[in-house]
Amino acid sequence: MSEPCTSLLCGALFLMIMGTIEIRKATVEDAEFVAMVMMEAVGHEMMELGHRPEAHLVDVCQRTDTLYTWKNAIIACVDGEKVGGLIAYDGKGYHDVKMRTFGMVRDKLPFDIDAMDDETREGEYYLDSLAVIPKWRRKGIGEMLLGRGMKTAREAGLLPVLACDPTNESAFKLYQKLGFEADGELFIFGETYLRMVAPL
Repeated sequence: MSEPCTSLLCGALFLMIMGTIEIRKATVEDAEFVAMVMMEAVGHEMMELGHRPEAHLVDVCQRTDTLYTWKNAIIACVDGEKVGGLIAYDGKGYHDVKMRTFGMVRDKLPFDIDAMDDETREGEYYLDSLAVIPKWRRKGIGEMLLGRGMKTAREAGLLPVLACDPTNESAFKLYQKLGFEADGELFIFGETYLRMVAPL
């Protein structure tokens, strides 16, 4: 009896049939897509609903001195179509960059940035925001993006860290599969998340 095709191998086989996948560094021209990745990752369902990010969010991603700058992003493409992205960065100097980033949009935020924990710190590489367009989910693309982020972290000698919504069981299982372990909690965006670390 065969099992459902849900593994990374099956996702890779699907991509081989449907097209070729490329994971590349983002450019400033990708700023709108990077903003979509960021918003989707915090639960705004922009990709599901076909919404475009507001101009002020695109502005944040077009800059080079924010958490969500295009310079911190990688993009997954299938035959040139953007299908997913990951925003990740070195945790050194995180607090100051966080305050600059959220300070730019403080009046539009539904949460108190001063009450947020710092999500990362020096010595860590923070896998901040991951999102894949709905029709391309469950095909291994998110896992590929995370794998690339973890490889970048380890090449830099940094500890891969991320935050997981404790109600998102599929994400939690994926992170565990990749070697992440729960390591406390983070209060961010007005909610409590699990802090997860992949030991070097």
